[in-house]
Amino acid sequence: MVEVFVEDIAISGDDSQFLVLLRSDQDDILPMVIDGVQAYAISMGRSGEKASRPLSHDLMLSMMEMLGAKIARIEITDLIEGIYFAMVVLERSGVHLEVDARPSDALALAVRVDAPVFVAEHVLEQNALTDGLSSGSEGFEA
Repeated sequence: MVEVFVEDIAISGDDSQFLVLLRSDQDDILPMVIDGVQAYAISMGRSGEKASRPLSHDLMLSMMEMLGAKIARIEITDLIEGIYFAMVVLERSGVHLEVDARPSDALALAVRVDAPVFVAEHVLEQNALTDGLSSGSEGFEA
């Protein structure tokens, strides 16, 4: 697994498509198509902005806190038939639990609590943009 950071949210010229851009320490960029709601949730989490009422991700974090669990890390584990897969790894009393999640939801959680994000090496190798050259990652959804 390779640690990555949310570099930015990119918006297409006609405002109809959003990409979350994940950057590795080696400057590989992994773009993932997300919907506008998830783009908003990730952007709010990155900026620390609070909605007047809790968003779904805020609710999930409140429930985790009440149950004594915290997010240990996020893992983007695979890309199958154009769909990314992720796990939210929770820690409670020294026990780690893996929860299947959409990467966009997992990232919206991670940015709120500054949890580390990792991507499987094979996903990065096959789909990251390196040196400005795309390796076919466009059009995949998170």
